[in-house]
Amino acid sequence: MVDNPGGSHIIEKSGEFRSGGNGVGETVRFHRRGTGGAAEKPVELPESVIPGVARICALGLGLPELLDEICREVAALFGTECCCLVAIPAGGAPVEVRRFPGGGETAGLRDVYRELCLREEILSRLRDEGPLAVPDLSALSPDDPVRALFEPASVRSLLVVPLRIGTALNGLLAFHAIGSPRSWEDGERRLAEEAAPILAAALERKTMEERLLASEARYRFLADNALDFISLHDLEGSYLYASPASRRMLGYRPEEMTGVAADAFHHPDDLPKLREGNRRLAAGEGLSVTVQHRLRCKDGSFREVETVSSPVTVGGGEVRRILRITRDITERKQMESRIFEGQQQETIALLAGGVAHEFNNLLVGINGTAEMLSLLLSGNEEALQYLSTIERLGNRAVELTRQLLAYARQGVRTPELLSLPRLVTEDFPALRAALPSSVEIRLELDEGVPPVRVDLFQLKQVIVSLCLNAAEAMPCGGTLTIRTRQEDTVPEGPRDATGPSGDGIERRLFSGGEFPGPWTFLDVADSGAGMEEATLKRIFEPFFSTKFIGRGMGLAAVRGIVENHGGAIRVYTEPGKGTVFSIGFLGAEGTPAAEEPREPPPLCGEGTILLADDEEDVRDVVRAMLESFGYTVVTARDGQEAVEIFRERAGEVDLILLDMMMPRMTGAEAFAEIRRISPGARAILASGYDVQGAGREFASRGFSAFLQKPFRRGELGRKVGEALGSGSRGTSGES
Repeated sequence: MVDNPGGSHIIEKSGEFRSGGNGVGETVRFHRRGTGGAAEKPVELPESVIPGVARICALGLGLPELLDEICREVAALFGTECCCLVAIPAGGAPVEVRRFPGGGETAGLRDVYRELCLREEILSRLRDEGPLAVPDLSALSPDDPVRALFEPASVRSLLVVPLRIGTALNGLLAFHAIGSPRSWEDGERRLAEEAAPILAAALERKTMEERLLASEARYRFLADNALDFISLHDLEGSYLYASPASRRMLGYRPEEMTGVAADAFHHPDDLPKLREGNRRLAAGEGLSVTVQHRLRCKDGSFREVETVSSPVTVGGGEVRRILRITRDITERKQMESRIFEGQQQETIALLAGGVAHEFNNLLVGINGTAEMLSLLLSGNEEALQYLSTIERLGNRAVELTRQLLAYARQGVRTPELLSLPRLVTEDFPALRAALPSSVEIRLELDEGVPPVRVDLFQLKQVIVSLCLNAAEAMPCGGTLTIRTRQEDTVPEGPRDATGPSGDGIERRLFSGGEFPGPWTFLDVADSGAGMEEATLKRIFEPFFSTKFIGRGMGLAAVRGIVENHGGAIRVYTEPGKGTVFSIGFLGAEGTPAAEEPREPPPLCGEGTILLADDEEDVRDVVRAMLESFGYTVVTARDGQEAVEIFRERAGEVDLILLDMMMPRMTGAEAFAEIRRISPGARAILASGYDVQGAGREFASRGFSAFLQKPFRRGELGRKVGEALGSGSRGTSGES
């Protein structure tokens, strides 16, 4: 349509309007007369623009493309120089302005309409009064906001039609004349207003579609990139949706889980609590349910997970779906288990150390009394048999306390350079005698492995315990193999880990990091029945045994000794084929010394010894032992009394024997006070606690020696003789 300002118009109608047609409708011919009164060629205007707009809306275009096509269509139908379509989203989102034609002198209109959407006085006028038709902007007052807004963009005439959804304004349809004025006929306004609700609905629908798509894209991005596994289930539990995290967590692709019942992936033992959670959600008994359970991976293993389930409701609140967010807590549970185990071991070790101390004090009295009675009743064979039984049982009790202290990692260590192959060879006869004849022992010893620096007695205890354990695993006989070998490193890994290895299961302890070698390993292998994983995880617990009668602290002591030496343990087992225990120590430089000659018999001598112990029975027995060597003994009930006695008789006392833990004043505190009285005083510290490095530590405090309870008479005599520097050997033999 072309307009001639100031001219007249002739309107003719032709054709017919078909509401369901394909874009063909009744047309209106506008004739514009020129200034001389002659009518120009008529421009046809359709009776309705609905078919054309509907056709464009059906194309499935995005919002910007949709606005462009509608602008082009409407501009062509109206024959206008410029058309703008403005989308005004709700919620303060950016305004979308499309125009046709898109460039040239109409380029500034985008900014004009963005500014217009901020002018409430203009928007309220459009909402309240309807279309805004201005034939000539110059006819408006210079202060008019419409003129002030559009005139800088070279707009001379405009028709702006509001697009409404209800009472809300969601867009504008605008036509412009650039450079020259133009009047807007009733037919044009009618068609524009007729198109307005269709365009408003199209804008609303397209805006909602794009918001929905954007929302879906955001949530899909979150679901696809979340570390947690997100899933949607029907009330029967089947997967309706599984996020990509399923592949990372379980090894399943999402499509492998969709449509499958969730129970197929759950551990059978967890099904009751999971089903109860579903029942509660379906019944509306909570906003969420949190359950810790296990999910089966594609490789057949299980992961520990924590799942938060929430109901998905529709309509009046009826639960139709269940949303689950599942987090892998396997590593967290393993860490908690290790922390708990460490705390448990620390508690048991503390208890074991305390029990061992009390036992050791008792055993000083029991074993010492038996030894003294053996001396007194040397001619009574019947009495000596009973005393021998007491001593044998007492020695077993001593061994148990040593195992308790080894597990508690409180053992006094006297490390020395040792050759594992030589030690095994030297102790082989004793091992052979200790094991059933149905067990064949094979030695595969590599003499070239590096020596190790360990405590000789504790290493022997480890070897014996492992061999006895292996023999017990073969009640009907079998083969026990002892081998030595070298490894360059201990691989990096957790402090305690159990898992598949080859055809069996392996447990590694105490590595905690990669340590360069060389390492020397001692393997003790049996051909027994092997172990299940559950058993393997408990074998180092005190007194744990799969047999009715077990050896109690054996393997627990092995663990304590090896850890106390900074070593490593590996246990490899195959059910039905046997088990291999491997203990490793860091190789040391140097050459192991030859075996030292047997210690000399106890020394007898003379002199006065001040004995301080808070246990009366212990004082009496130790006093009798010392007197049997020819010493004069003065006793004190605690450290403070010992200091008082020494202050009075300092010139008489040659040596002080102090218990470490006593009321009022400890042995170390008492000796410090005695040294203030007589800096040259000599003392031996004794204790039922097995304190690592005690000999070196208390030597630095001035003690001549450390004496571990329970001690035998001969050991006491040697320590005292060495401390006094006695030169005369006694004739009473070691008992």
